[in-house]
Amino acid sequence: MEINSKETIHIEAAERKGTALRQALIPTEPLKLPSNFAHVTLRRIEHERLVRERRERIVALVTVTACLLLGIAAIGFFYGAALLSAFQTMFHQSESFGLIPAIAFCFLFFALLNHYLRRHYA
Repeated sequence: MEINSKETIHIEAAERKGTALRQALIPTEPLKLPSNFAHVTLRRIEHERLVRERRERIVALVTVTACLLLGIAAIGFFYGAALLSAFQTMFHQSESFGLIPAIAFCFLFFALLNHYLRRHYA
């Protein structure tokens, strides 16, 4: 069987490539990590977790806000005329108007109580 010089060159090049690949795969020196690698990695993971939680909070806040605005708009659209006439009647009658400060005080009291309890016990 006759091998010409071109085939010999290809075979030698393939052998050299295989040898170079084998040498590249053999680790010459161990992989060295910085001394604070674990600390830096844990800080990065914590930062990514905080960013993801913040993004989830923003999405939740936007969703709740949109739902509330749509609900208020729907109530205004469907019951707007009835509510306006009820408020006008209530403001023109003196005995009905006397309840508004008491109801406003109750709402304010419970809002402040809710804020206090969330701040100290949440």
